[in-house]
Amino acid sequence: MAAKWSDVEVLVKPWFDQGLQPDRQELVDLAFKEDASDDVIDALDSLNGKPVPSLESLKEQLAKNGQIGA
Repeated sequence: MAAKWSDVEVLVKPWFDQGLQPDRQELVDLAFKEDASDDVIDALDSLNGKPVPSLESLKEQLAKNGQIGA
């Protein structure tokens, strides 16, 4: 099942607001630390290993991977 974008966004937005460009492992670690749902963890785990430059880029990558829904 796909993760809700709103669940992903609320988890990672503070990092992007700080100007950070986290990679897949950092985002997955954050999701585990914050006890995110399995769907959110799976969605973030679908990313490649490159740093994610922006929140919009993250959304595009997750959508391309078929990992987010409404």
